[in-house]
Amino acid sequence: MVREEKLQKDRKILRKIDSNLASHSRYLVAANILVFVFIATVGGYYVVHARTTVLAALALLLLSMGTMYLGLRFESTYGAGPARWRQVYIGLMIATSVYLGTFCASLILLDQISVNSFLITLYIVGYSATNNVEWSPYHKFNVIRLLALFLPTIVAYFAIANINGLSIAVGLLVVLTMLVRQSRLMTIRHWDNVRVHHELHTKARDLSHAVHEANDASQFKTEFLSNITHEIRTPMNNVLGMLALLDDTELSQQQRELQKVAVHSGEALLSLIDDIVDFSRISSGQIQLNEDVFNVKRCIDHTLELLGPRAHEQGMEISCAYQADIPVRVKGDQNRLMQLVNNLVSNAIKYSAGTEITLHVDLTKLSEAEAELKVLVKDNGKGIDAELQDRLFDAFSKKVNYAQGGTGLGLAISKGLAECMHGQIGFESKPETGSEFWFTAHLQLSTQQAQKPAAVRELVGKRVLIVGAGEGVLDSLVSQLVDWEMVVESVIDRDSVVKLLKADQQADRGYHLVLIDLPVTQAIDLQLVEQIRHEPELDSVHLVVLSSLAQRADALRIDIEHSHHLHWLSKPVTQEKLCRALIESFGLDQPLPETSERNEPGETEVDGRRILLVEDNAVSQLVAKGMLNKLGYAVTSVVNGKEALGILEEKVFDLILMDCVMPVLDGYETTQAWRETEVASGNRVPIIAMTASVVEGEQQRCLSCGMDDYLSKPVNVEELSAKIRQWLGAKDDVSSPTESDRKTA
Repeated sequence: MVREEKLQKDRKILRKIDSNLASHSRYLVAANILVFVFIATVGGYYVVHARTTVLAALALLLLSMGTMYLGLRFESTYGAGPARWRQVYIGLMIATSVYLGTFCASLILLDQISVNSFLITLYIVGYSATNNVEWSPYHKFNVIRLLALFLPTIVAYFAIANINGLSIAVGLLVVLTMLVRQSRLMTIRHWDNVRVHHELHTKARDLSHAVHEANDASQFKTEFLSNITHEIRTPMNNVLGMLALLDDTELSQQQRELQKVAVHSGEALLSLIDDIVDFSRISSGQIQLNEDVFNVKRCIDHTLELLGPRAHEQGMEISCAYQADIPVRVKGDQNRLMQLVNNLVSNAIKYSAGTEITLHVDLTKLSEAEAELKVLVKDNGKGIDAELQDRLFDAFSKKVNYAQGGTGLGLAISKGLAECMHGQIGFESKPETGSEFWFTAHLQLSTQQAQKPAAVRELVGKRVLIVGAGEGVLDSLVSQLVDWEMVVESVIDRDSVVKLLKADQQADRGYHLVLIDLPVTQAIDLQLVEQIRHEPELDSVHLVVLSSLAQRADALRIDIEHSHHLHWLSKPVTQEKLCRALIESFGLDQPLPETSERNEPGETEVDGRRILLVEDNAVSQLVAKGMLNKLGYAVTSVVNGKEALGILEEKVFDLILMDCVMPVLDGYETTQAWRETEVASGNRVPIIAMTASVVEGEQQRCLSCGMDDYLSKPVNVEELSAKIRQWLGAKDDVSSPTESDRKTA
């Protein structure tokens, strides 16, 4: 606690007190002069006592001039010497009090109890009470001032020696006692307030200093993390790169298992580094959002396409249903939005232990220029224990039974990203019934909205039957098909489908399209497809099979008669894929609205050429995609040959970069299987092997299984560019190598 004696010597505090006294003295001087003039003129004191009045006026004038000078010239006179100013000022005020007390006593003694004496007595009481507040910091001097005012007056009233004089004298003595006591109490209170204010000011200053130091420390921490993580990533990428090269060599079973453990550990470390950097930026408020125009549906669909194979491997369906009339273009940070969706869906894939993940996307218009996007991620898994829910978004907390493992930062980062986009994040969960995670984000509405065309005429009124779809996939399909004004019905029981189709066909209200959903947890089963196609009266019904990429690859090995009425659609179902399936099924000349929209900036294929990258190692895939993007090619990547066969059935690619050693289906088997399917179409896609194997005969093995060329790892960008240009031509040369070139490659 600060000692009061120290505060009473503080120059800043004393200056403020003296400034208040100087400012207040101007009004007191004016009041003294006015009261004196009133008594001398209206009261007739000058007429009776002219000489006394003149002497009193001169004395008052001298005292008033000195006081006014110190008050009006406070800044200059005080700055020359605060202690001297204070002594002179206090001396003048005490002298003024002596003057007023003496003047009042002379009136009483000369005129006894009269109007003038009574008026000057009342003025002294008021003058003392008013000054008591301003003089409270200087209690000792204030007591002297009060005694100088009251004692001459009290003595004069006692000298009259009558009942009236004695009564007034006693009353003035009581008032003097009360004013002295009040002055003492106000002095104590004043310095207590000064002490409290001084302590608060000191604490605020210390707090400000601490905040400044904390901000500096946070800035240093962010810069340190940025630098050290960059330094860590460089050798870690080298380590993972070498492990990727090691994976393509001849290893024993034990060595391969050890290599996989090392790769997974390295990838986990890189993921941890990325999470720490993101969390650090969010915590320090240094994260920056990009403002780009993008398509919300396409952004979320692209994220789900990347996550689809992971969900299917865990036996989960993944689907998304959009609110009707979501604006085509919005403005915001597309990458951060994808990161948010990826975090929540990835958590559901890894930890929910359910069978279905469903997204619901709504967009609410807040104004003409702003909207709020809400994304709900729902799973039907085991839910979250109640005791863990309060700390689910805490950094580094282990969410046992839901987010065990990992860094413990994923949901904390998601919360920070949502708040950075002026939104919120939350969840609802009950054990054994599933969880619902949601987030909101504020986005700007683009002024360049594409005009949404009317539904395609050929689709209006078409009857669609959806077979075997789960709740999430069904909602996604229905929301999209109804938007094109198609009539949609669904059934779960596959056994009754053929009978239902035949009955409706005979009643002249047959279905035009049947969507058959294959469960991702089961092996591919096309028995229902065969049953429908072997019914002559159902020959006009178009069939679309919904499957995972792995199931689509298995279908290539099944001896099933191909027909223009049978089409495939890989899950997760996106609007673009569904559009393409409808176009192919009904042979539409006019593209549907979702497929006719021009690509957004950043999605355009620079030179119109698409490359499929088949690579199971995450680091090698990242490096190769970075090179291809730098060269200007549009890249689609898969992690094994089975997924490659599935996506090749859906999309057309100009070239394939094929790793040789992969799980599930290696590069040699994948190439042979695809070459067999190309025999019927007559279209041959160049396949270039990318392998780290340097054993003798490896290149010949690649060429003999159907590959066109060979690249050994590690691959540099110049070598990769030259090889692709050899097979696809330069950007201004669309020609590709001839068949003789392939034979000599």
